[in-house]
Parts: sequence; C-alpha cells; structure tokens
Amino acid sequence: MTTTNSEDHDLLISELFAETHGLRMKYEEFSQYTEAKIADFVHAKQALENLLAQRTQDLAITNAQRAQIQAELVSLTARVDKLISQRNKARQRVKFLESSRGYRFEQKLRRLVARLLLRK
Repeated sequence: MTTTNSEDHDLLISELFAETHGLRMKYEEFSQYTEAKIADFVHAKQALENLLAQRTQDLAITNAQRAQIQAELVSLTARVDKLISQRNKARQRVKFLESSRGYRFEQKLRRLVARLLLRK
C-alpha cells in the first residue's frame, strides 16, 4: 500500500506541475496579449498626438490668415469710404457749379455760338 500512496503522491505532484505549467503558459499568453494591446494603444496615442499637433498648427495658420484678411478688409473699407466721400463731395460741387449763374450763362453762350457757326 505504500507504493500506491507513493504513486498517488507522485501522480498528484506531476498533475500539480502540469497544472502549474498550464497556468504559467496562460499567464504568458495573457502577458503577451496585454503588451500587444498596450503597444497598439501607445501607437494610436502617438498618431493622435501628431494629428492634434498638426491640426493645432493648421488652426494657428488659419487664424493668422483670418486676422490678415480682416485687417485688409478694414483697410479696404476705409479706402472705399474715403472714395465715396470724395465722390459725394465732387457731386455736390458739380451740382453747385451747374446751378450757378455763370455756368448757365456759359451754356447759353455756347449754344448761341454753335448756332452762329452752323449758319456759316
């Protein structure tokens, strides 16, 4: 009977070793899986950080361009307002000159001279 107990004991030890080996292999597989997922996460994080940096740079460039365009718009609006003001002043001056007595006299004189020249 001692041999049976010894055989049972040896069999139990070998089963425990096999179970330990199986657990060790599962742990190794889980460890490799975890490392692969962490590597994927780090790679994805790095790609997203690069994309974020690029987008931030693009946004800064776009904001600078927008500011430049807005400054040009303000400048052009001021120029247009100045030109409109000059045009309105010129119109007022022409209106004033056309309504003056000397201008009307000059127009009548031109018509009269033109008629006299046409008769000849």
